[in-house]
Amino acid sequence: MFDPPRCEMTLRTPHSDEDLPDLASYEHVETRVAITGGIAWSEITIRYGANGHEAYLLLSDIADMIQQNRLPFPAAVLSALNTFQDLLARTGTLSPEKQTGLYGELLFLESCLTTMAAESAIGAWKGCAPNEHDLVLPGVCFEIKTTRTEKRRHKIGSLEQLEPLPGVPLWLLSVQLTSAGPGSGRTLTELVDDVCEAAGPARATVESMLAHAGWRDRDRALYREHQTLRTVPAAYLVDHDFPVLNRRSLQHGCAQPGLIVDAVYTIDLTSLQHGEPPAPADRFVQGND
Repeated sequence: MFDPPRCEMTLRTPHSDEDLPDLASYEHVETRVAITGGIAWSEITIRYGANGHEAYLLLSDIADMIQQNRLPFPAAVLSALNTFQDLLARTGTLSPEKQTGLYGELLFLESCLTTMAAESAIGAWKGCAPNEHDLVLPGVCFEIKTTRTEKRRHKIGSLEQLEPLPGVPLWLLSVQLTSAGPGSGRTLTELVDDVCEAAGPARATVESMLAHAGWRDRDRALYREHQTLRTVPAAYLVDHDFPVLNRRSLQHGCAQPGLIVDAVYTIDLTSLQHGEPPAPADRFVQGND
């Protein structure tokens, strides 16, 4: 079936007892059971946009596997999807790395909301803004780095990321996460809900910032993994004793530093002595988040 105004194509086949394939991670394709004239049909619909020819080929592939290879509808659909990955781009969910980073930032923001006015805490959160530290307060800035590794290894995304603002101390907060068993920890979706609830009247601001960070409420069911802290967060003052690459270190440590445009590097803070940060991070690193 073709629906040109909606840019949709649908293939249907008599429905059997098999469950429909789980296509929750696909944005442009869906399956359903339709009842027409008392007959149940398994349907797959593709929103093809400018890729009508490719969508037709995919549906033809599914039909061939059902008719010629005798595959059941769910198996035929999944097999065809593996062949047409580019056409059926997966939903724009956050990458695993971005999920981890957002989880750590929200843990700290949630902690701040217990000791600060909601408007102040949320106004200080800059994590989704480019060229900003994650939390910026009048007398101190915080960069939250979150990892799933057993060691405190964190990727630094640029030469400027750990550059303190003039006259303002910068603290790096190291957060380690791990998977949690059933009934413990929280999913990213649950953490988002908890932070939005804690924000009270500033909820709309949090939701707007989450959207800028790539969070989409329609994807909430896709973030299923329960996570929890692996260790108590640790804080490190970014000073002359902290391992950092920046423009100054390049000037003193390499030939022709002007030719280096940027750098991404990983630091391991496992053996580095952590410090005692000022409020509101002091409570966070005491494990009371």
